[in-house]
Amino acid sequence: MVRDLFVDAFDHSAGEATLKKFLELPVSERRYKFGAWIADGGIGKLYVAEDTVLGREVAIKVLRHEFSEDERSLLRLLQEARIHSQFHHRSIPPLHDVGRFADGRAFLAMKHIRARTLTDVLLEKSKENRRLDCLPVFGQVCEAIDYAHCKGVIHRDLTPNNILVSAKGRVHVIDWGLAKVLETQPKPDDLGAQDLESDTSQMVALNLSQTGEGIALGTPAFMAPEKALGSADDSVLIDVFGLGGILCYILTGAAPFEGKLSTVMRSTRSSDMAPAFTRLDRCRAPKPLISLAKACLSPDLKLRPKSVAAITEELAKAQASAGASHRSWWGRLLGG
Repeated sequence: MVRDLFVDAFDHSAGEATLKKFLELPVSERRYKFGAWIADGGIGKLYVAEDTVLGREVAIKVLRHEFSEDERSLLRLLQEARIHSQFHHRSIPPLHDVGRFADGRAFLAMKHIRARTLTDVLLEKSKENRRLDCLPVFGQVCEAIDYAHCKGVIHRDLTPNNILVSAKGRVHVIDWGLAKVLETQPKPDDLGAQDLESDTSQMVALNLSQTGEGIALGTPAFMAPEKALGSADDSVLIDVFGLGGILCYILTGAAPFEGKLSTVMRSTRSSDMAPAFTRLDRCRAPKPLISLAKACLSPDLKLRPKSVAAITEELAKAQASAGASHRSWWGRLLGG
């Protein structure tokens, strides 16, 4: 049934038909009362808004005017909506609505999360031992991404800025704008034991070209080298690298690639992990965590953990070998 929600990735006529239907969606002009601006994205802006029909606060992502009639941008937004709408996980904010305003701008409406980014949280925890308090956050992120992989979807832009952390430590993985449905679905043996709420369906892409085949889209400082080179052969290993980047940021206070944009892109494309690995070796985190971060960030895809489940398994092994001084946060990380 889920397959009926999508059209074949290589069926251009079907993609055009779906886009036409999208452009014919009912106009939603007065339903949403806009509030404060939240952030800018590559092709859109994010605002807080009030849903005047249901009386709830939402976050609305609105395409910028210059992209309102751009087929590629509209397809990308629709792809994001259709992927996002299939998720039912406590660490992924639910999608509520998709449509167009009278001025032609397309939008997505989702649950508004009152929280801070992991980047902001870590900036407050400048000391290394305090950053380790964020390891339970990393565990929740792994759980959410494992769930997405079980649904056959990769995020492709995992960064601390795309992780929200509430005051109570609740984690939300956001910004699925670059998410992609895998053409080759992961095998059951490669997946974790996620509860898919009895939904074992897998997704089919609306039109994979709109997510930028052969184009490096994402956040350069956390981008996997193969993605920076424009490889169209995406896999869960893209997200494994992203998770390694987040773990690296927690352990060292720095992204895998640092410096000016030109320097970052040069390092990413040349797979220069030496500076990041040096920072990891110099930090005082438990060695099993350092080894895990370096494995996730390996330029050699064969050396990376093959799945998020494998990362979680390594975390469990690290807990077993951790010293007493580290076991308190290990217990929080792994639910002990």
